[in-house]
Amino acid sequence: MKKLFLGALAACCALHASAAPVEDFIGTWKLERTSVPNYVVIKQEGDRLVALRYTRNVLTNKITERRFPASYVNGDVTIAAGETIIEARSVNDVATLTMLAEAYKKISSSTATPTS
Repeated sequence: MKKLFLGALAACCALHASAAPVEDFIGTWKLERTSVPNYVVIKQEGDRLVALRYTRNVLTNKITERRFPASYVNGDVTIAAGETIIEARSVNDVATLTMLAEAYKKISSSTATPTS
C-alpha cells in the first residue's frame, strides 16, 4: 500500500513539474489562419500578468487594444476576458493559446504593441 501511495505521489509531482513555465506564455501570439492583424500579447506588469488583445477596426483601419487581467497557476494562464474565451494552456509541456477555439501561434517573445 505504501509503494502504491508513493508511486501515485511521484506521478502527480511529475505531471506538475512538466508544465510549461510562465515565461513560455509571455510574448506575442498571432492568429494562425489569417493575415489580418489579430494578436494576443501576454506580459508581466510588476508582479501581475496581463493579456492584451489587438485587432484592426475595419471602419477606422486602426488597431484597437483590450486589456484583461491574467494569472499563472500550475502550467496554465487564466485570462479573465469576459465573454471572449482566451485559453492559454500547457499541452505536452508546450505553451498553447486559443481564442474562441481558433489557434494562435507564438511569433515573438516581445511584448511590444503590434504595429501591423
